[in-house]
Amino acid sequence: MPVESAEIRRAALFAALPEPVCAALASIAVRVHHTAGEVIFLEGDPSPGLYVLLSGRVRLSRISSGGREQVLHIVAPGQHFNSVPVFDGGPCPVNASAQSDVAALLFPGESLRILILDHPVVALRLLADSCRYLRRLVNLVDDLALTTVQGRLARLLLTQAEEGEAGIVQPLTQSEMAARLGTVREMIGRSLKTFEGMGLIRIERGVIVIVDRAGLERESERA
Repeated sequence: MPVESAEIRRAALFAALPEPVCAALASIAVRVHHTAGEVIFLEGDPSPGLYVLLSGRVRLSRISSGGREQVLHIVAPGQHFNSVPVFDGGPCPVNASAQSDVAALLFPGESLRILILDHPVVALRLLADSCRYLRRLVNLVDDLALTTVQGRLARLLLTQAEEGEAGIVQPLTQSEMAARLGTVREMIGRSLKTFEGMGLIRIERGVIVIVDRAGLERESERA
């Protein structure tokens, strides 16, 4: 079944584009599906193109020579990823894996580059979003270099709590927390025990409940 313009507009990147541009994008888009845990591509692989996520979650990360993973971003529905190779023609800069079953639209790199020549507004949208992503990476570098593990963990717990029920942190394993925060699982475990001892959180059957939000916010601001 051909991709429709309405599907193109589900991407925040393309939502406000004129109908002829959305129709052109739909003409080159390919539907792809990946199951939970499946590797979509690895750092250094030839780039398949630009992905727009329709459903599910995709984890973008880099892995050190020692095997430590640093999560760079969790892609949500409506967002896109792997835009850099569209412009430089190089390989994939990160690893991408499906955190859940995933449905996405794939815009092959060469086809998208040809389309951009006729519709430069697409390039402007991609460049603006790439700049926003670069700012996020700069903030991540700041966090890793200038903020303690406890401060980064406090911020992550607060963010996860905002996505679920009041006061309840959306579930993440200690290994997943460590990957997001650029540290090791043992440090996460010690920091959680410290927060619990300070009365900031309560851990009940593996579920983290924020008890003192203001106190946790103070910890998140510590350098």
